[in-house]
Amino acid sequence: MNSPIFIDANVFVYSVGRDHLLKEHSKRVLALVPDHVGFFTDAEVFQELLHRYLALRTWEKMRASFSNFLDLMKGRTEAISVEDVERAARLATTYPSLSARDLIHVGVIQRVGATRIVSADADFDVVGSLERLDPLQVDEWRSLVSGN
Repeated sequence: MNSPIFIDANVFVYSVGRDHLLKEHSKRVLALVPDHVGFFTDAEVFQELLHRYLALRTWEKMRASFSNFLDLMKGRTEAISVEDVERAARLATTYPSLSARDLIHVGVIQRVGATRIVSADADFDVVGSLERLDPLQVDEWRSLVSGN
């Protein structure tokens, strides 16, 4: 079985946002989720999205899309534990360039035993134990998840 694959918040953001080079690629990533049991995310991703849309005052416009993403990731969303936060704090010394949110994601990814993340955020490239799958290259890496 393939290693679980974490989906970062930016995949969702680009999939529902304004026209952008990553929009259609991100939609194709999310279209893979129903057919691959290994995709997952964490509760921090949803907190990031909620924070973003409230801060931008676009919550009413984005609420339905947010709800659809929640439904898509139902049963695929890891909770954040105090151990994940402790792991993130330890990782901050090794990866000082990563944000607190990204460190939380890495902590969860490590706990789950995953080695891949779908993200447009190249900051994750500094994590040697993690392979970043760029949404722009979904057609190149989709065989990793589909077996084709």
